[in-house]
Amino acid sequence: MKNYEVMLAINPQLEDKEVTSLLEKIKKTISKEKGEVTSVNKWGTRKLSHEIKKFTEANYIVIKFSVDETSIFELERVFKLEEKIIRYLLTVQQKNIPTKKKKK
Repeated sequence: MKNYEVMLAINPQLEDKEVTSLLEKIKKTISKEKGEVTSVNKWGTRKLSHEIKKFTEANYIVIKFSVDETSIFELERVFKLEEKIIRYLLTVQQKNIPTKKKKK
């Protein structure tokens, strides 16, 4: 399994209940694919650098999770089909690579 991070830009006009149900749907999808959510970080509403789908603001949420890489296609399909998600960015998290110590 690999570690991933997805940043979601969500419709800012949604109520808290709708955002919570969207998060639960995403968590269930990850669990169904035998993955594990490690953290959810809600950034709140922020101004977009440019207009996306007629929105100038978005509610940002960052989810870190681990899942088998073959399951990413299903997760991306869910992100693309969900109308509440304005945009998403999915990245693979690199393991900490030790740096070489400088010789004196």
